[in-house]
Parts: sequence; C-alpha cells; structure tokens
Amino acid sequence: MTGKKTPLVATARRALRALNGADVPFAVIGATALGVRGLPRFTADLDVVVAREDALAALDRAGFAADPAIEPDSEPEALYVLRHGRGSVDVLIASAEPESTVIAEAKPTTVFGIEAPVATLEHLVLMYLYSNQPRHLGDLARIVVETPVDLALVERYLADVHPEMLPVLKGRVQAARHPAPAPPGPPRRRR
Repeated sequence: MTGKKTPLVATARRALRALNGADVPFAVIGATALGVRGLPRFTADLDVVVAREDALAALDRAGFAADPAIEPDSEPEALYVLRHGRGSVDVLIASAEPESTVIAEAKPTTVFGIEAPVATLEHLVLMYLYSNQPRHLGDLARIVVETPVDLALVERYLADVHPEMLPVLKGRVQAARHPAPAPPGPPRRRR
C-alpha cells in the first residue's frame, strides 16, 4: 500500500450503479474481480466486460466521458476508457467467447458495497489465457498456484469452444506450477 488515496472506490461505485440501473448485461473482471475472489492486486481503475454498447450510454449518463472522445460515426472499438474526475473504467465490449460466457455466468457479489456480477476464478483464467500482457500472465499463475480454481471446468469449456487453446492452457499452468529459475545475477565485484 502506498498510502495514496485513489479515486477507484468512488468511480467503481458510480459505474456499477449506472450499469445496474440501466439493466445492462456486464461482469466485473480484472484486478477488482481478483480482489473479490481473494487475490488482491493494486489497480487504479475498474475493468468491466459488457454485452452491448448501450453500456457506454449508461456510463455517459452517470457523468463518464470516453478518453479519447468517441466519434459519432466511428467503428466500434473493443475497449473504451471512460473517465469521471480522476477515476476511470475500462469497458471491454464482448464480441465473442469467452466474454459472452463470462457475462452470462458471472456471480453476483458485493464490490465496494454494490452488488454486481463478478467473473469467477475460472472466467478470469479464460480471460487471461487470451491475453499476452505480462501482468495477466502473472495473474493467471497466481490463480493456478494460490486458489482452488477448477481447471477441469476451464478445460471442458475450451474443449467445446476453442480446443486449439488447450495446449496453451496446459503450458501456462505448467509454467505457473514449475516456474523457470531466475537468471543468475551479475558477478559480484571484489573490493
């Protein structure tokens, strides 16, 4: 903990109330979902995946603005960053799988005092499996090593939807459980 106050809690509450009030299908993902599931990780924003772009309108009505601004006739983006004051929400628009399943199966949980659908550990493994961001690889490894995640459930999902991802899952699980040794440091200088 740095001791610095972040706008995360107020921003998250405002966004979750807006999405709940608009009856927009969504799920909390990312570091906030990890924290709710027992694996806290610092984050300065809220990550959500939404089923429809009308979630953007709900957040706009709650005072959030896209950064950069959304051009009226522009092609839809996969990810939008919406800001309110100093806080932000990353909005991932579900375009296929696994996002649609994550939204459909997310479990209602209390997030910063607001009830909202939150991705399960298995959902987070799926989301991180499709990402090559280093922090997501680390998050996937933490889930595998530090929680009772049901990897058989993840494997069944992949076998049905994306069987080509099964070897990727197996490789990342193996790497998480048996990490490579750290490279040797530079030689010590003698005085």
